[in-house]
Amino acid sequence: MKKHRHIKKKKYPLFKTFLDEGEEIVNVAHRHFLIWKIDSSKTWFFGIILPVFGYFLFPQALIAFIIWGGVGVFGLIYHFIDWYYDAWILTNYGVIDIERNGFFDITTTRIEYHMIEGTSYTVKGFWQTLFNFGDIIIDKLGAQTHVVLKDAYRPKRLERLVMKCQEKYVYERSIRDHNALKDMLSDMIAYHVQNEKIENKRE
Repeated sequence: MKKHRHIKKKKYPLFKTFLDEGEEIVNVAHRHFLIWKIDSSKTWFFGIILPVFGYFLFPQALIAFIIWGGVGVFGLIYHFIDWYYDAWILTNYGVIDIERNGFFDITTTRIEYHMIEGTSYTVKGFWQTLFNFGDIIIDKLGAQTHVVLKDAYRPKRLERLVMKCQEKYVYERSIRDHNALKDMLSDMIAYHVQNEKIENKRE
């Protein structure tokens, strides 16, 4: 019988609200950190660098530059949260796709491992090849739907991890089903034997 290597489960307290009862996180896959830097580059320049530079030129306007910089810091936090929660949660049951747009707009899609038809990834472009990131896709079995994590870091490794989790889930599920069937047959045999004893006593 094929042995499956143990997949170490990790703790991600900020993602626990997305889990069902008994579900545990194996890994959380994010977009490449370079994407956050690119998305927040304008905020860095206009919200942090400019007010700091302006303060050195006009120190008498300190309060205005503090407020300006505070808005810039808020913008950076916004971009970071938007990046951090645009992720896949790999659990012992399946994959949860999270898409976050702003602070109060969250969409989640769940695909359990037995419903995964296939996975694929694409690394296209100079920067994607250089920094090893690309789009990874999971197709849902029997449906024209799929989930995509764009600009995922190390997509080939992520694809292998999804497949490994899927194999482990299917294996453990087959063991559970086998044990359940064995217990059911044992109960049926015990019930039959008990009835035979009762019938023999009556005779």
